[in-house]
Order: sequence, then structure tokens, then C-alpha cells
Amino acid sequence: MGDTLRPGGREDAAAGPDVMRRLILFGCGNFAQMAHHFFAHDSEYEVAAFTVDGEFQESDSFRGLPVVPFEEVVECFDPADHDLFVSVGLREVNRRRAAKVREAEEMGYALASYVGSRAIVSTDFRPRENTWVMETAHLHPGAEIGRNCIIWSRSTIGFNSSLADDCWVAGALVGESVTIGAGTFIGLGATVASFATVGERNVIGAGALILKDTGDEQVFRGAASEASPVPSSRFSGFNG
Repeated sequence: MGDTLRPGGREDAAAGPDVMRRLILFGCGNFAQMAHHFFAHDSEYEVAAFTVDGEFQESDSFRGLPVVPFEEVVECFDPADHDLFVSVGLREVNRRRAAKVREAEEMGYALASYVGSRAIVSTDFRPRENTWVMETAHLHPGAEIGRNCIIWSRSTIGFNSSLADDCWVAGALVGESVTIGAGTFIGLGATVASFATVGERNVIGAGALILKDTGDEQVFRGAASEASPVPSSRFSGFNG
């Protein structure tokens, strides 16, 4: 039997196609709950435990699995037998997740990645470390995704576009031949026009429209809808 490529990118000659790798999830928030669901039901991983920084640990168990302090995780779950996925959100504009990715690697863990079975990706797409491509996301041919990038449902990354490391795209449209700088967040319903270059650590809010290049550490807010002066009790409904 030939070698197999483990999710996350490390070859494991001892593992066969029916052997499930064991996985540790860093975090106990909403993203960690989501990651647990999809890794458990739509991947080759068996989730073994959660881990958080000891000062933030509130319980010894979460979703029926043990929670161990991150400072002790190596003693409890050998990196030789377990991979790790850092499932924390947007704190410090992706910097906290990036820092934990580096710490996990220094501990010796291989970092898992997830590509949903209902995501649309090219047959030659290979996710890098700690990358998450959720169901219904669409990565066009030639799209390049850096390590530790989170691509949420209904996101589209256009032809020949690239995301640097540590980005988060939350249901946004990125046109063709776009360059997204490291650590950038792009919110729900936002659009980045084709051929634009977005600087590092940008925050592009929900519904924002980017038509030209941006600098580093810029913030763009979408236009919020305003409430009508007519109360809903007087609303007669839609035509048709």
C-alpha cells in the first residue's frame, strides 16, 4: 500500500486510507464548535479533544470531549499521533490565530486543514496549513490561498487571485486577478473588484465595495440600511 497524504500536508507512511487521524481543536468558541461539526462529519479526522490557554479554561469538557490547557496539551496528546487546528476567530484582526498557529508548530504539531466536500475547488487545489474552505465556497482555477486562511460559505475567490497568509473571507466576492494582503478580513457581502490590490491587515466590512487599490491597515465600512419612518404595523406587504 502506498503512502498517503494526511490532511494538513504531512506524509504518513504508516497510515492507510481507512485510518483516521486524531485531531485537537484549539478554542471553545463558535468557530471551534463549527470546526468540530465539520471535521467530525466531513473529514478523515477524529476529533479527540479541545485545548485553550489555561487562563481562559472554564470547564474540563466541551461538546462531550476533554478540554486541556494549551500549556499541557503536548503531555496529553503526543504530536506524533495528533494534528491540531487553530479554530479561533477575528481577535486582533487575525493576529491571535496566527500567533497560535506558530506556537502549535513550535510544539511539533502538524496543522490540519479542511476543504468541505461541497466546496467548489480545482482538482489540483491543495490547502496549506490551518486553512479552512467551507461548504459552498468557490475557488476559481488559479486562485492561491495562503496558510491559516478562513474561507467561509458562499465566498468566491476569482480566477488567478491570491490571498496572503492569515486572511478571513466571510461570504464575500473577490474578483479575478486580485491580490489580498496578509491578515485582511473581508466581511459578508463585500466585493473586491477585479485587478485590485488590497493592503495588509485591512478590515473590509459587510457590504463594502472596493474598486481600487488600498493601503495597509485600512478600514472600509459598508453603507448600512436606515430604518423607514413607517412602522411595520402599517406595512401592507409585497405586491404579487
